[in-house]
Amino acid sequence: MTQLGAQPRVASPATDSPADALAAVVENVTALARAELRLALMEARASLVKIFGALTLLWLALLLVQVFVLLLALAPVMLQSHSWSAVGAMLALALLPTMGVGAFAVRALSQLKEQRHGTHGND
Repeated sequence: MTQLGAQPRVASPATDSPADALAAVVENVTALARAELRLALMEARASLVKIFGALTLLWLALLLVQVFVLLLALAPVMLQSHSWSAVGAMLALALLPTMGVGAFAVRALSQLKEQRHGTHGND
């Protein structure tokens, strides 16, 4: 059994009737079409998982940007009771994961774009 679940065809001895040969060809074409369909479904599923992962990273990056902007808006209030270094450290701690997740999201989206252009060029 192959990876796609198709049974490999073993060459049978020469058949006497053309109808038997035609039936064998039809059977092999049907098996090939089923294997191609399974492959297409698995490729589509893999593409959807990649798209979902990239969009999830983008969503998380945008949420972290909102947190950073909120902390940036609260910085003047925090400066009244805390030093510049403490407020700066707070903003840096909010900015670092935002930039990291944003970089991962941009990378994932660019890989999707390259993959799409790569498959389009082969048509």
